[in-house]
Parts: sequence; C-alpha cells; structure tokens
Amino acid sequence: MLTLSKVVAMPFGVLQEMPGVSEAEYRQVERHLGPDRPPGLVAHVAGPVEDGWRIINIWQDEAAFRRFQSERLVRAAGLAAQEDGFDPTKAAGFRAVSVDGTEMPF
Repeated sequence: MLTLSKVVAMPFGVLQEMPGVSEAEYRQVERHLGPDRPPGLVAHVAGPVEDGWRIINIWQDEAAFRRFQSERLVRAAGLAAQEDGFDPTKAAGFRAVSVDGTEMPF
C-alpha cells in the first residue's frame, strides 16, 4: 500500500520593531509597495509603540512571505531608505500556532 503524506503549510508571522520610526515613515514604505494586497497575506496590523513603530503580519505560510519579501518588500524599503533615510533592517519571523479572525484589508 502506497501512502502519501500531505504537507500542511503553517501560518507564518513577521514582527517588525522599528525604533524611532514614525507613522509618516511607515506610510512612505507603504506607498512604494503599491495598493494591491500581497498574495498570501492573512492579516496586517501596524501602529505606534513607545519608541517607534510596530508591524505584525500573518501569512498563509513562510513561502508567501518570502515571495513578498523578495519581489516587493526589499525594493520598497530600499526606495524609502534612499529617499527618506528609513532603516529597514529590523525584522523577526516566527511560526504561528493559531490565527483567528477574518482577513483584514491591507
């Protein structure tokens, strides 16, 4: 008997902590990303924290995030950095165990 195992993609979260970054700087990168929602993005949450800005994104899987990162995010952050002195170097990934809620608009 031949048994095929199914690979189940796990949701993947990305947390960006950006000390000293303002909402205006965050919006500059957003403008470079463009208006369309990236494929595989489940939830996008962004807002001010005591010393800067925080972004939390949940993706369908790590591959969806990596595609977005290589195809759009690196370019957008680079353009913002050239124009605005934005530092795009702080980001950390994590595997999500549970994601609840409906999709949020990007």
